[in-house]
Parts: sequence; structure tokens; C-alpha cells
Amino acid sequence: MGKDMIPELAQRLWQAEKSGVPADPAAADQLDDLDLAYTVANATRDLALASDDRVIGYKIGLTSQPARDAFGAGQPAAGHLLAGGLLEDGRPLATAGLFEPKVEVEIAFILGEELSGVDVTAQDVYRATAAVAPAFEIVDSRWRGGARTLPMLVADNTNAARAVLGPRVAPPPAGLSEITATLLAGPHTVPGSATAVMGDPAAAVAWLAGHLLRSGARLEAGDIVLSGTLCAPTAITAGDRLVADLGELGRVALDVG
Repeated sequence: MGKDMIPELAQRLWQAEKSGVPADPAAADQLDDLDLAYTVANATRDLALASDDRVIGYKIGLTSQPARDAFGAGQPAAGHLLAGGLLEDGRPLATAGLFEPKVEVEIAFILGEELSGVDVTAQDVYRATAAVAPAFEIVDSRWRGGARTLPMLVADNTNAARAVLGPRVAPPPAGLSEITATLLAGPHTVPGSATAVMGDPAAAVAWLAGHLLRSGARLEAGDIVLSGTLCAPTAITAGDRLVADLGELGRVALDVG
């Protein structure tokens, strides 16, 4: 795919989100380069910024081996978080405009210091984190039928759609890898564990620091990072009540409208 196709794909994905009409996956038939896919995601981000939205942090996807295997990925994938997609705690989620949304249970990191470098470790992440919080990420694909390839997933901002953070816990407890979770989503009960997130969610954030450095970016103080899902992504529908219990990290709840 030539670089001249980047603005067109970005516009298609942007319009899909705004119009509620999914993008034709045939438009991505030639999208076979991961670096170009990230460039498409960044171009879509720039369209959001031009519409007075702002970036508040990042999300990490494909943090479990089964998820990476499903896309033939050798490492996780990253996307950006927009202020317009962050729901206030207690505000319901409107499904209008979403296509096939699913909920993920995450540990959100709120950074107190910048993090940059390929040698950032999980312990560096713990030291730089001001607080953590139980969180939901609502993932959704703007491609009709969903992403068929890893570049399609990345170009679509790694399926980032909405997020909500529960009460913050400061300072963050050590040993987040030992956190377990239970998700209640409508009639479903879904177990989860932080070990599914690269063994330790802080390790996922450390990976993100190195990933961003390759594109000249870095994690800044104040950034929110959704570190990866503890539970299997679970389909949601209007009328569902979502509750995630993360033990010592507390609970987060969300009504789906």
C-alpha cells in the first residue's frame, strides 16, 4: 500500500465512527505493513484533534498469548485514548453508534512521572505510577465484520472505543500480577487474572514505553494507560449491567444503554 492511501483510510475509519456506518474492509486489502497501519491510526487521531478532541493516554492490546496468536502477532499492539471516549464514573454507556461492542476489564495506570526508553522495566513503571484504578475498556471495530488482519486492527486504533475508570488507588499496591477479577456482564460471569497481561500489567506499560520511543513519543506524567484485559472480551448489549470486582483494587460498574 502506498503512503498516498493513508489519508483515505484514516478518513474512512473516522467517518465510520461519526456516521455509524462501518468501513468497507476491501479498502484495506493492500494494508499489509504494520508501520503504515500505525501511521493510519495516527492520521485518524489527528482528525480527532482537529475536531477539538485531545489525547489523554494509551491502550495496550494483544497482551495475552492467545490474543496475539489470533492475529499472528509477535508483540502487543498500542492505540491512543481520547478524552471524548472517556466516560465519567456513573455515566451510562450509549451503544448508539457502536457496531459490535465488547467489554474488557483492565487495570488503568495514571502516571506521575514520564517514562521513556527501551530499557524501562516493570519496577520503573511502579515507581512512576501515581495511582491505579479498576477500569473498563469498550472495544469495537470500525471495519465491517471486524479486523481480519493485524494491520487492520492497528489502523483502527486497536479497536479502542470507550473507557471508564473506577476509584483510584494511590499509591499503587505492589504485585499487581496477583490481582484476580470477576466480571458480571448481563447474564455472564467471566473470571480473569492480571497474569494474562504479559505476566504483570506493569510489564505491558514498560513495553509501551519502548514502543512509543521508536516513533519519537513517550509516556508523560498524567497519562492514563489501559494496560490490557484481565478477562476475555465479552459482548455487551443495551440493558446490561457491568460490574468488575478486582479485589483489593476495588470495583467498577457501568450501565449499558
